Amino acid sequence: MKYIKWTFGSLFLLLSAAWLLADTFFPDPFTYFSFRSVFVQYTGVIGIGMMSAAMLLSTRPNWMERPLNGLDKMYRLHKWSGITGLIFSISHWWFAKGTKWMVGGVG
Repeated sequence: MKYIKWTFGSLFLLLSAAWLLADTFFPDPFTYFSFRSVFVQYTGVIGIGMMSAAMLLSTRPNWMERPLNGLDKMYRLHKWSGITGLIFSISHWWFAKGTKWMVGGVG
């Protein structure tokens, strides 16, 4: 379980660091809509990155079984990567569309 947590955390931090090299968490001026655009980009990067990792793990690569101590652990990492990707993708969609719907109505 230790290797799964380490791998999952490393993947999350790697994606966050790659995004942080291109953008910042604190836009200037700091308003809701400027932060919203930053958060939409961040959740999109994390969502697509985690889903890509889950797709890679679904192919059951042999070189990943040994570092993760077996196929069952690799499936667990696949599951949590997919769940995290889904949560961030829904957050991405909500901040992109939901805020506009709340302010201006559905039409």
